[in-house]
Amino acid sequence: MTARLLRCQRLLGVVVTMLCLLGLAAYSTMPRQEDPTFPARAGLLTVSYPGASAEAVERLILQPLSDELRQVEEVDYTKGTARTGVAIVNIRLNQTIYDTDAAWDRVRQAMDRARQDFPKDVGRMSLDDRLISTPTVILAVGGAPSVTELSDVAERLKNNLLDLPGLSRISMDGEVDEQITLALDDAALYRLGISPARVMDTLAQRNQTIPGGFVVSHGRRLSVLPNSEFADIEAIRATPIQLPDGSQVPLAAAAEVWRGPQEPRQPETWFDGERVVLLALYMEEESTDAIRFGRDVRQRLAQLRPEFAPYSIREMFFQPDKVEERLDNLAWSLVLSVLIIVAVVFTGMGLRMGLLVASILPMVALISIGLYDLGGGVLHQIAVIGMVISLGILIDNAIVIVENIQANLDQGLRRMEALTQSVRELAGPLGASTGTTLAAFAPLLLSKGGTADFTRGIPVMIMLTLSVSYLLAISAVPLLAARFLKARAQVRRDPLAGLASVLGDLVARRPLRLIGAGALLVVVSLSMTPFMKLQFFPNADRPRVVVEMFMPEGTDQGRTAEVAARLEQAIRAQPEALQVHRFVGFSGPSFYYNLLRAPQAPNRGRLVIKTPSLADTAPLMRWIRAHVAEQLPELDVTVGVLGQGPPRAAPVEVRVFHADDGTREQAVKRVFQALRSAPGTVDVRHDLDLGVPSIAIQVDDASAARHGLNRSDVAQSLYGQSFGVVAEQYRQEDDPIPLVLRSREGTQLPLSRLLSTNIYNTQGHAVPLSAIATVDTSWEPAARYQRNGVRVGTVTANLLPGYSFSQALDGLQQSLAEQPLPAGTRMEFGGDAEGSGKANNALLTTAPIGILLLLFFLILQFNSFRRVGIILLTVPLATVGIFPGLVLSGSPFGFQSLLGIIALVGVVVNNAIVLLDVMDRCLEQGQQIRQAVRQAVEQRTRPILLTTATTVAGLLPLAFSSSTLWPPMAWAIISGLLASTVLTLLVIPSVCAMVIREPVKELENAPA
Repeated sequence: MTARLLRCQRLLGVVVTMLCLLGLAAYSTMPRQEDPTFPARAGLLTVSYPGASAEAVERLILQPLSDELRQVEEVDYTKGTARTGVAIVNIRLNQTIYDTDAAWDRVRQAMDRARQDFPKDVGRMSLDDRLISTPTVILAVGGAPSVTELSDVAERLKNNLLDLPGLSRISMDGEVDEQITLALDDAALYRLGISPARVMDTLAQRNQTIPGGFVVSHGRRLSVLPNSEFADIEAIRATPIQLPDGSQVPLAAAAEVWRGPQEPRQPETWFDGERVVLLALYMEEESTDAIRFGRDVRQRLAQLRPEFAPYSIREMFFQPDKVEERLDNLAWSLVLSVLIIVAVVFTGMGLRMGLLVASILPMVALISIGLYDLGGGVLHQIAVIGMVISLGILIDNAIVIVENIQANLDQGLRRMEALTQSVRELAGPLGASTGTTLAAFAPLLLSKGGTADFTRGIPVMIMLTLSVSYLLAISAVPLLAARFLKARAQVRRDPLAGLASVLGDLVARRPLRLIGAGALLVVVSLSMTPFMKLQFFPNADRPRVVVEMFMPEGTDQGRTAEVAARLEQAIRAQPEALQVHRFVGFSGPSFYYNLLRAPQAPNRGRLVIKTPSLADTAPLMRWIRAHVAEQLPELDVTVGVLGQGPPRAAPVEVRVFHADDGTREQAVKRVFQALRSAPGTVDVRHDLDLGVPSIAIQVDDASAARHGLNRSDVAQSLYGQSFGVVAEQYRQEDDPIPLVLRSREGTQLPLSRLLSTNIYNTQGHAVPLSAIATVDTSWEPAARYQRNGVRVGTVTANLLPGYSFSQALDGLQQSLAEQPLPAGTRMEFGGDAEGSGKANNALLTTAPIGILLLLFFLILQFNSFRRVGIILLTVPLATVGIFPGLVLSGSPFGFQSLLGIIALVGVVVNNAIVLLDVMDRCLEQGQQIRQAVRQAVEQRTRPILLTTATTVAGLLPLAFSSSTLWPPMAWAIISGLLASTVLTLLVIPSVCAMVIREPVKELENAPA
């Protein structure tokens, strides 16, 4: 291999140069995002059943749906909500599903099967299977008091943006659809002898679209267009309605006709106090550069704004700016890490050797980026972090190779001989050490689920850069070293050489004491684990406060809007509030990947507040909670900042199951009280509701039959009085506008007039409701909740700064131990506890593969179980620094810390491999074990310490960065590596000195 390498020096140089140029080109053209994209595993199913109670919706809609969805193997769980007139089902696919389109097709087939069991009057059923899609840009169109006008302007703007390069789709929020209301005058209808059915039939006959054909004149076809549709509102008012005596009156004599917003009210959006309509722009994921997409959007808007004056087009949320800011910050961290590493290498190795080792950094970085782009990779913060982590590790191979070549040159070998001998000696050990590091990251690469999808860029980039660095270390670096290094006339003894001599002497003379000290340090380190805080993922570092508002179930949207406006006005008076966006009737657009999108509900709202800095969010959140508790007691809020990692409803979530409704309600209240008293919990809420009053119409079937009526006639008449019935479509606009027949008051119909409502039979005769029915009032649940078809109650809580979900759940368990839940109650933990458990289980599922790969490379290199066992001792030695480091730095133990431990295992195992490799070579030369371990420590102290120094130095920018995501991982690696490096240099050789006596024996060719 070495001979072939020497013969292909020029070819190798050209290949490396071309790959570096490929990396440069890829970096300037590859797609950029802030965070990875999650597979579309979340969906929202909505079924409309107008007029049905929550109990009827659950029984007739939710239950058949749940039965069918449970038969879809790809579905992980369903969360069903039954409200008056609507069923909502949140569907989550299994975390192992990546072909989501096929899975959603099976879900739709289950929906079709369930629909066969629905009542015939069930309305529209729709499935949104892109629930977690995040818009790249959200624009707010304002500048007019009329929302209808703004909706038209937003629609026009949307049409002007549809051809943007890289655009996937555009959705609108806060727009108002129109309807033409035909408010029937009940008294006039009765006086004229007209029934609503007569009006509907007349409108249908008058508004038909009937072709008139064509005639030929002078060789040309002339279309004949009959005037068979309503041309304007006046034509509707003038529609003649035939009376029983054969005469006619215009519709205006029996109904008031006007054009206005659709009723009931649709979701509303507000930009800093101004009513606006939103346009959410989604770019094509994993193929479009978000930064370039943002520039194209701004350039197009700059061209369009003069045409849309005096209307305003403002950016509510602009993700490309965040992408550019995040990647720029990480790029500077990368550059700073490189500079620090280069300085460390120059200090420890001198200018000539340091320059050769440092040269591998840009080569590996560029080649890795080029290969990453060829594989369809997207440049986001996770991929960049993977490169930052690998910086200090990847030059380990180059350090060992260059030092070995320099040592051979100092001993008088010729250049090519020094190169050949070094590559022959080190290709195997360095390959094994690289393989073990790859094996350490294999479980993270192969695991599945939301957490793995979020962090997969780290193992991909680390494994790619380490593989490239190994190939360069045994090819390009030796050739450069052989060309530019020269024998030193006198080897200067520096402090590192002196330290290596001291450590080698200590290992040879005091192995037992060193082993005992190492074991004691491991025990002391493990004793600090109770002081660690557990945290799945930290909060984001964006200065945003998100206020989720919940009015009591059954609240009308108008009331929700009033309360939300009052709260917004109070928040604006606070100095921390720079900008406030308000969303009523829904949770607003998902402007951040971690935000859950809730279905429309008249009692829901959200405020998004921008603050000057992240530090300003905590006092503002405290003030909002205190203000709501004092001034708005009917409003329930959860106040928090944006999170990181896979989306979840709340950090703490407890699901309570029991077959009996009353017992389950009692258990939910008990859990609610226990969580409120748990340490660190805030915004504790449950989904129990007080219920809503309902008006039950008790129809006397005998009386109704005497008047030619039945219960269906009563129900349809009442529905038409309040919500209204769509009679026809007005087709003179871009989109058809429904013509809605209803009473003058609509949903504002006074209860006192309910019994005087006229019910019309098939002959058109009017009968007062009071003649055939009585009215009873009752109290019923406003909503019912299911999980996988089983009724459930849920309690959620946010956490105060400095507290973890484990502390809250420990407090809950202690409280429930004193006052247990009712017999038969079952609890499940969601939130961060569930997410952490799923992530850990996903890693444990693939961990055997990593362990097998690790053992494969170790046994391949050493062919000795004893030596493999000694190398694996480095893993517990790494804990000596991890736990104290996290506790002292105040960093919680979470998934980022686990990533740091995985990276740390790869590094410390590498250190042990190069130590034992030197020891085995010394044993083969006939040296005694004490002398062999002494020489191994003396020879490998410099490269091991340099690897540690470069890794630690490369991570310092991350450890002290303003990001909330990466310092825990950086501190886990830094503290663990500092402690384990010293112990690896002392304890591992000491163990070798006690248990190894001779080289690995070869198999003897003994007689059979």
